Amino acid sequence: MGKLAAVVAVLVALMALAVASEDAPPRADLTYIELVDMNTLDPQRMSYNQDMRLSHALYEGLVRWDVHSPDFRPVPGAASHWTVSDDRLVYTFHLDPLARWSNGEPVRASDFIYSWKRALLPDSAADYSKLLMSIRGAREFFNHRAGQLKDYAALPPEQRSATAAQALRRASDEAFDQMVGLRALDERTLQVTLWRPVPYFLDLCGFSTLMPVHPPSVEKFVSVDASSGMIRQQHGWTKPPLLVSNGPFMLTRWAFKRELRLERNPHYRAASRVKSASVALKVIEDANTSVLAFKSGAADLHMDLDVEYIADLLDQVDAGVRDDVHRAQAFGTYFWSFNCTPRLGDGRANPFHDARVRRAFALALDKQAIVATARRSREQPARTLIPPGSIAGYEAPAGLPFDPERARAELASAGWIDRNSDGVPENEAGEDFPTVELLCTPTGSHRDAALAMGLMFERTLGVRTTIDTKETKVYRTSLRNRDYMMARGGWFGDYLDPLTFLDIHRTGDGNNDRGFSDPAYDALLERADAEPDAARRLQILQEAERYTVEEAMPVLPIHYYDHYYMFKPPTKADGSPNPGGLRGVSTHPRHVQAFDLLEVVR
Repeated sequence: MGKLAAVVAVLVALMALAVASEDAPPRADLTYIELVDMNTLDPQRMSYNQDMRLSHALYEGLVRWDVHSPDFRPVPGAASHWTVSDDRLVYTFHLDPLARWSNGEPVRASDFIYSWKRALLPDSAADYSKLLMSIRGAREFFNHRAGQLKDYAALPPEQRSATAAQALRRASDEAFDQMVGLRALDERTLQVTLWRPVPYFLDLCGFSTLMPVHPPSVEKFVSVDASSGMIRQQHGWTKPPLLVSNGPFMLTRWAFKRELRLERNPHYRAASRVKSASVALKVIEDANTSVLAFKSGAADLHMDLDVEYIADLLDQVDAGVRDDVHRAQAFGTYFWSFNCTPRLGDGRANPFHDARVRRAFALALDKQAIVATARRSREQPARTLIPPGSIAGYEAPAGLPFDPERARAELASAGWIDRNSDGVPENEAGEDFPTVELLCTPTGSHRDAALAMGLMFERTLGVRTTIDTKETKVYRTSLRNRDYMMARGGWFGDYLDPLTFLDIHRTGDGNNDRGFSDPAYDALLERADAEPDAARRLQILQEAERYTVEEAMPVLPIHYYDHYYMFKPPTKADGSPNPGGLRGVSTHPRHVQAFDLLEVVR
């Protein structure tokens, strides 16, 4: 037996032993692999791809997305039908009378209002509260509640108590009912009033943040903090067997960083459509081990293939040697974030607070070389944040090219010049440009990209780098706290409009992990929000993107994502059924699966 075969055999045996040792349930009808564990199963708190993918198995919004249609069109979900007023401001949704929670209770219009209010509360700090700000009064309510909390915190301690905090919550609920354009006309009719037309509003209604939660279950874990007045939400309700959901599946098992299991929801409104009785998610953080697990038959679908040898696998597909690796264009871009705040986490002055420095680093990168050598994929180098051609009617700006001479000029204009001829630029005080820490996670090719970038920065700018590799959750905390200099990142569009990308640079946005704040940029987005003409609106948004990828540079785009799956096709080359193959997989750029339609060929 060769050394590689021996290693594979040992890994497969160890995995089998680990599974057997945990009194695991029988093999699920469908098993898929993720490289990282779920961060949360609370739809109002979701912001990572693996969480959002799973939300479409557990929950159902007012609409579903037709993942197999080219335009990803919204189709009836918990709402069987809806009407839109002539001025495109009032949406009236009629809930399907068969819509039920997994405990058998009916899904009510008020459940959606409760859930959307959770996302709007500043207490929750939801990353995607912005998606609801087009609802009449939503922003005013958010500001009102923030003001309430500020005033309460300023009260003398003797005036703050559990009773006072509860009264504050009741006052907040009353303000929400009065201010926000959400009405339950009856148990099955929800009326939503917007303050401006939003061409993609129906698309948003299929997004995770706007999915409903079961109010009685959530409220068991809600309290009000007497000292701050804030609504505190514990998340025990998201654990089995407590999680009550309204989607095609319900949660029955969650072993942290190991496995998550779903069973068919018997009360789902379209239960007969659900192809699999059970679904298992296996978390395998090592990318190479995840491929070995798939090859051993431990899974039917690898959701996010990310290995250094992806090019070799694609060559094998082209040569007809294998048929289980699938490449799909993605609605997303891989980038590295700059910390744009004046000070770093340790209090040092931050050179990346200066846009000229950020431009210098962008101009110093040969992105084609990074994709070819570090990523070793067929993805296209990126100069923009929004993938060109991905949104009809939207023209991408040019972005910055690879230009070492201009890069050095930009750095010099910011005051960083090699004054003592030691190869390292110094500021006017004679201090060396600080060693740049490149924050990344151990999964995927991020470290290889960081190595390639570091060599280019030193060769072109004379700036030294070091790589700071952190486990995923620690990395997320560092990112959120802006305790980094440059950090790997990426973004997949959530709805088919430029704002799904451009909003992450808006001041105060929940996904603005760079601390970027620019009044000129914010003003462009506000102009676009108020522009009724669709073509003119896209022109304003194009200027907003041009400003960020050619001047302000809060992120450094590297390449546009392709997405790679592993699964056996459902049919053989001769058209006959392929046992072990998988039916129903969507390779749409939006990168969402309808779990109820996935079925393994037996």
